[in-house]
Parts: sequence; structure tokens; C-alpha cells
Amino acid sequence: MRRALLLLLSLLAALQVQAAEDAPSTVGSITKNNGLEKDRYIYIRTPSIMRITKSKTVKGDVQAAIENYDKAAELSPDPLIRAESLRRGADLRVQLADAGDLDAAEMRKAIAAYQRILADYPGYGENDRVLYQLARAQQFDGQGDVAIDTLRTLGRRYPDSPRMGDAVFRAAELLYARGRYDEAEPEYRTVLKQGAGTPYFEPAQYKYGWTLYKQAKYPEAIPVFLAILDRTLPPGAPDDPAQALAAVPQNKGEMSGDALRVASLSFAALGGGKAINDYNARQGEPRFSVLLYRALGQQMLDRQRYNDAAGAYTAFIDTHPAHALAPQFQTRVIAAYRKGDFPEQLVREEGRYVDAYAPGAPYWGTRKPSPEVMTALRDNLGELAPWYHAKAQKDPPADAAARRADFIAAAGWYKKILTIYPQDPKLPEINLLYADALYDGGQTREAAEQYQKAAYNYPGNPKAPEAAYAAVQAWQRLGKEVPAQERPAVLHQSVDASVKYADTFPASAQAAPVLTRAAEDLYESKDLDQAIVLSNRVLAASPPAAPELRSQTLGVLADAKFAQGKYAESEAAYTQLMALTPATDANHKVIVEQLAASIYKQGDAARSAGDLRTAARFFQRVGQVVPDASIRPNADYDAASAFVAVQDWNAAEAALESFRARNPQSPLLADADKKLALAYQKDNKPGPAAEVYARLAQRPGESEDNRREAAWLSATLYDQAQQGQSAQAAYQSYIKAYPQSLDRGIDARQRMAAMTAGDSVRHAYWLHDIIGADSTAGSARSERSKLAAAQAQLELGRIDAAGAHGLALNAPLAASLAKRKQATENAIATLNSAAGYGYADITTAATYEIGAVYRDFGQALLDSERPAKLKGDELEQYNLLLEEQADPFEQKAIEAHRANLQRFGQGVWNDWIQKSATQLAELAPAQYGKTEQREDAYEALR
Repeated sequence: MRRALLLLLSLLAALQVQAAEDAPSTVGSITKNNGLEKDRYIYIRTPSIMRITKSKTVKGDVQAAIENYDKAAELSPDPLIRAESLRRGADLRVQLADAGDLDAAEMRKAIAAYQRILADYPGYGENDRVLYQLARAQQFDGQGDVAIDTLRTLGRRYPDSPRMGDAVFRAAELLYARGRYDEAEPEYRTVLKQGAGTPYFEPAQYKYGWTLYKQAKYPEAIPVFLAILDRTLPPGAPDDPAQALAAVPQNKGEMSGDALRVASLSFAALGGGKAINDYNARQGEPRFSVLLYRALGQQMLDRQRYNDAAGAYTAFIDTHPAHALAPQFQTRVIAAYRKGDFPEQLVREEGRYVDAYAPGAPYWGTRKPSPEVMTALRDNLGELAPWYHAKAQKDPPADAAARRADFIAAAGWYKKILTIYPQDPKLPEINLLYADALYDGGQTREAAEQYQKAAYNYPGNPKAPEAAYAAVQAWQRLGKEVPAQERPAVLHQSVDASVKYADTFPASAQAAPVLTRAAEDLYESKDLDQAIVLSNRVLAASPPAAPELRSQTLGVLADAKFAQGKYAESEAAYTQLMALTPATDANHKVIVEQLAASIYKQGDAARSAGDLRTAARFFQRVGQVVPDASIRPNADYDAASAFVAVQDWNAAEAALESFRARNPQSPLLADADKKLALAYQKDNKPGPAAEVYARLAQRPGESEDNRREAAWLSATLYDQAQQGQSAQAAYQSYIKAYPQSLDRGIDARQRMAAMTAGDSVRHAYWLHDIIGADSTAGSARSERSKLAAAQAQLELGRIDAAGAHGLALNAPLAASLAKRKQATENAIATLNSAAGYGYADITTAATYEIGAVYRDFGQALLDSERPAKLKGDELEQYNLLLEEQADPFEQKAIEAHRANLQRFGQGVWNDWIQKSATQLAELAPAQYGKTEQREDAYEALR
């Protein structure tokens, strides 16, 4: 025991200096030596336990000391000495590894020694040191996860240990390095709870923010990074991120830069600039708020997220609209969209810049815009106006509303340039462009005024003639746009502008055309005398006006004659002008039309005077003189109408047929057909009239009532003309097209039944169709339709009765009797249906027919073919049997006729009752055979 103690004391003295010099490094001792760890795009300056400062080279006698400590631990019975020996021996092994002399077996011995101390000597005063060194040994041995648990144990068991912060921070770092951010988070937080005095506070705070960011806990990460910035950024730091970070102490610069970037990324993940606004609203705005918006915008630009960058800058403006930097931020919005090549967003934001920061905008109050803003404003206007102008010119012509809106927008920006920059050297050019945009945008009056300003308000303007001519054109167009009551005033302005143009630029090639058009405007304004004066100026020009202009001027003169109502003279003038104008000339057709109008007007005058035959002659003369005139169809139609009015049917028919042949697409065709149908009817030509009405019935432009009436007239006129096939087709077409026209439909079906009487199948079809039309008519059912259905039912009954009568009873009787009986029952059922309609004439006729059917059936039994083998008594017995079988049918016949006769007592008497009486006299002569007896019978029926 004494020997072990002496050995230990000797070793302690020998290694005291060495132990002091070679004390194992801690995490806290190397925080200032860290490098950069790459994490995607962000470089994180962070302490790392993976890099530990190596110890000085260990002297050669340390191995002997380790052996002596091992022996001391085995020999000493004293727990304290044994624990101390184990610890020192293990520490020396770790120290050797720390110095680069790593031996795996020795390291496992160190781990075992530390674990033995912890297990055997729980009260050992250096156990916090033991746990710390154990973790280092485990790490050297590649047991990183076990080392983490060991460090955590140190933190829990020894919260007051000076090594606790180091241990917990080291555990957090190991967890972070393994991507176990959720576990590293509380460890960093534990370090932070020790306060800012601990050497680990700043790196722990920094890495704590990163653990939150790595877990997408952006709302929690943001205040951590902002706290770092608040601590590191000096008071009054510049608003520019690069300048602000440059003002940070060098050893804090990279951490501050990372904090600013990661805070920006966190805000980006939460919605960008809006997230900053929301954070400031909840937590209060930090003193370096401008840096956050700018950094976020720059981060988004670096990642080519241009919309998000613009959103970040816009968010600042939204919450700081009156801030001195607001115009700069709007400029950054514009730059972001420019860089991202978003033209529509770019011009939108340029427009916002102009609206927000132009002189007089609310932003300035009583201040004047700075030169910087005025320069940016002019640049933006210089892009806005041409952009909208070009866009309008590229808009699809079909989208007229969009084109107008874009032209007006361009005009608005041009106007701002003219207003804000009255000394701009490009003012004449801009004024002309302004007028162009107004013109194309539909602001014609304003365009005309601006064209005149561009033409006459800028001396020496090389585009003055162009602007002056454009002013004339604008006034001309405005004359077409304004209400009729305003047009004369506009034409007066157009004439003034035209005369001023010709006076100012007499050598211009447009002078004569402009004056000619002015003459036309004067003519339109009914200033005929001045129109002639101006026309003469053109005709007297030297050098002479072009031939086409002279012809055009002659046209004004001819039009003046026409306007004065001198149609015979205008006809002569137009005839002369047409002779001077080639047929290929664009004006030739106009002259033709005016010549035709002159002739037509003479006919119109004759019509107004009541001379219809003379009017018709003038109207037809239009086609003779100018056959291709567009007014010819009207003239031909009016000629035909005049013939109809004087009831010259043959002339009317010829004129109308000629009109139809030449004008198959004319909108007057329907009226022409109506007149033609009337003419044919009046001329007693039902067949041709029916054809015309058939066309009218198929014309889509006619009203349904007109088509229905025409279809009916077509059918009846074909019927009248005895054109059977056409009549049937017309009736069937009417029935199909107008099922709701019940009564006429019934009439049509009755005519079809009558016309198909020779075809039993079709005849029966139409009889059934009459019944069907009545039964399905619903509320439209009428007495007329019911009567027609009853008549059809009666006719079908008679047809069935005739069919039954035609079935002879031949041997063998059983086979033929069944068919005859079925046919008889069918006939009786049909006749009963007819009687059921309740019309006396139909009912009495059907009752009579029923009696006749029964009698006919009984008689058929009596007349049936006898079996050939029956002779003598057998034949006589067979005959008696047939009489017995026939007698019930004879009785039924008597009952039917008697029922008919009984209607006399109801005040009904007609031929069918008379016929039933006659039948009763034959069937029951004893009761009805004598006149006086019938009279008694009739009296009994009353």
C-alpha cells in the first residue's frame, strides 16, 4: 500500500507541469478557430467538434506514467487513489490520441477506465470531468452517438459543473452534424439559458436558429436571427445590406451576413414581403427593417425569383408609403421585372411609379420631387408611352376594345410628358405621337386639336405638313362619328382645316384632294353655292388638277343638281360624267348608281302624281339604261307593284317572274311571291298560285302564321287545280308541319281520305289518322274534330262490315264461320265506337249498320254451303239447326233497329231511323209490317 502511494505521488510531481501544458482542449477553447461549412447556398460559420486543436507532442516518459497509473490503480486499496489513478491513466491515453498518437486498443482501455470510475465510484468528485473525457474518448473511438448520450448525461447530472455548457454545446453540435436537428434544438436552448455570459452563447444562438430553420420552423427561427442582427449591427447602420455588414466587426461579419440571409429565406418561406409586414405588425419593426426588405429582395433576385423579389420591395412600399426610400424601392420593383423579362409587370410598375411620384402626387405634399426622381420619372414615361402604343398596334384587330384602351393609355403617358416636361427637346415629336394615339384610340376630336397644335405651334417642325394633313383626316373622321346634329359644325371645322392646309402648304400634293373633299363637305352641309365655288378653284388650279380629281369635282356638280331635285338634268350630267370615266374606275359604279337614281326619281315623281303606268315605264327604264345598277331590283319590284296596283295581271305576272329570276337572293323575294300569288289567283290560275304559296310556306324568313297560311292555300289551290299528287303532298306536309292546327288538320286528313278512296290501305290509314288526331288533341279538341272522328269511325265500321260480308261461309263451316264471326264482331265494335261519339246522325247511322251486320250474319248462316253428303232428313235437320243458329242474330238485328226507332221518342228522326223502320217491317212484319201498326208503335215510343 505504501509502495503504491509513493509511486503515485512521484508520478504526480513529475507530470504536474506537463499536465498543465498539455491540458486537453475543450470546445470552448477552439470556437474562434472554426472554418466555413457549406450548406447549399449559405456558408455557415459555426463551431464544429469535428475539428479539435491538437496537443503538443507528448514526452517519451508518459507511456511509463500510464503504466505506473495502471499499477497504482491495481495495488491501491484506497478508493480515492484508485479512482484518481484510473482517471489520470485514461486522461493520458486521451491526451496521446489528442496529440495524434491514436491507438484503438489504448482508447478502449481509457473508455473502460472512465466507465469503471463512474460505476464503482459514483461519489468521486471529478465525475463531471470523467464524463467529459469519456465522451471525448468515445468520439475518438468512433462512438459518436454514444458520446452524445454521455455529454447529455453530464448536463443532466451536473448542471452546475463548469463543463456543463461545454458538454451540452458539444452534444448539440454532434446532433446537428448528424442532421438530428429536433434533438439538437433543446440542447442549444439549454446553452442559451445560461445567459450571454457563457462563451458558447453566441455560437449556440446562431446554431439554434439554424436548427429551427432546418426544421422549417421559420416563425421561431426569425426572431433568433433578428436578435443576432440587433446585437451585431452598429447603431445607425446604412440601409444598404453590403454597407451595413461592412460596418460590423470583422469577427462578427460573416455570422451577421448569414443571419440576414437566413432570416430573409425564412421570410421567403412564409410568404416573402408580406411575411415581413405581418411580423412587424405583430412584433414591432426592428431598427434595421429596411435591410430585411432589401436582403429578401436580393436573395430572390439571386435565385431568379423575380416576382418574389418585386413582392419584397412592394411590401416595403405598402407599409411605408411615405418613406423617403419608397421611390427607390419602387425603382427596385421595376428593375426586378426588367431583369426577369416580365414586360407587362414592368410597365405596370412603371405606371405606378409615375402615378405615385409625379409632381403634385400626394406623396410629395409641399415638397418638390428630387432630380433623381424626375430623371427616373422621365425614363419611365419614355418607356410607358411607346410600350402601350406598340402593344395597341399589335393587338388583334378583332379585339377593338383592347386596342382602344391601349391607345388611350399611350396617349395618357404622352400627355404627362408634355405636361411635366414642357421644355423637352422631343416635344414636337411627342405631340405628334400623342395625337396619333388619341386618333387610334377613338378620341378623334382631341386628336384633331393635337394634330393642329403639332402642325402650327412648333416653328421649324419638319413634320408639320404631316400633322396638318392628319388634322384634316381627323376632322373628317369625327364628322362620321358625331351625332347627326353635330356633324355640320364638325364639317365646318374640317373645311377650315382643309383651306388652311391648302393655303399653308400650296405645293403639297394633297392640296387639291383636300380642297375637293372640302367641296364635298360643303355639298353635304347643303352649302351648294360654296361647294361650286370650291370646285371651281380646283378646276382652275394651275398646274391643272389630276384627271381623276377633275372628274370627282364634276361629280360634286352633278350631285348638286341632283340635290336641287332637277333629276332630268342630273341624269344628263351623270350620263356625261359616266362617258368620261372608264368602266374599271372605282367611281364608275357610283356614277352608275347616281344615274340610276336620277331615272328612278323621275319614276317616283310620276308615282307620287298618281300616274302609275308612267311610273312603271321609268322604273323599267332603270334596267334598260343601267342594267347593273344596285337599285334595279327595287326599280323592277316597284314596276311590278305598279302593275299590280292597276290590276294589269299579265304584266304584273311577267314583271314579278322576271324579278324572281334575276334576284333569287333579294330580301324582296318574299313580298314579290306574295304579289305573284295574288296575281295568279286574281287571274284564275290556281296551279301556278299553289306553287308560289308552296315556296312561301318553306321560306324561313316568314312568320309562322304566314307559312301556315301559305301551306294551306298551296294545298287547297292544288286541290282546286285538280293536281291530285301535288295536293296530297301539300296536305301531308301541312299535317306534319302544323300538328297544332287541329281543325285544318282534320280537314286535310278528310281530303286525304277522300282522295285515297281507291286505295283501301291508305284510305283506312287516313281514317284512323283522323280518329287519332282527335283523341290526342287534349284541350284543343273541338266539336268539329269529334264529328270528323265519328264520321271516320263510321266509315271504318262500314268498311269492316263490307269485309265481313265478303267472307262466305263455305264447307267446312267451322273454319269459315270463325273468320266470319271475328270480322263481324270487329265491325260491330267499330260501329259502336262511332255511335259512342254522341252525334245523332252518326249514332243512328251506326245503329242501322249494326242491325244490318247482325241480319247479314244470320242470313250468311242460312246461305252457307251445306255438306255434300247430307241428304233427305239429315239435310232437313241441318237446315233447321241453321235456322235456330241464325235466329238470335236476327233478333239482335231487330233490337238494333228497334233501338234506333226508339230515338223518335227523343225527338230524333232521319233517314237512318226511317231505314231501320223499313228493316223492322221486313224482320217483324207482325209488329211493324202494317202502316197503322207502325203508327201505333211510333206512338208507343213517344
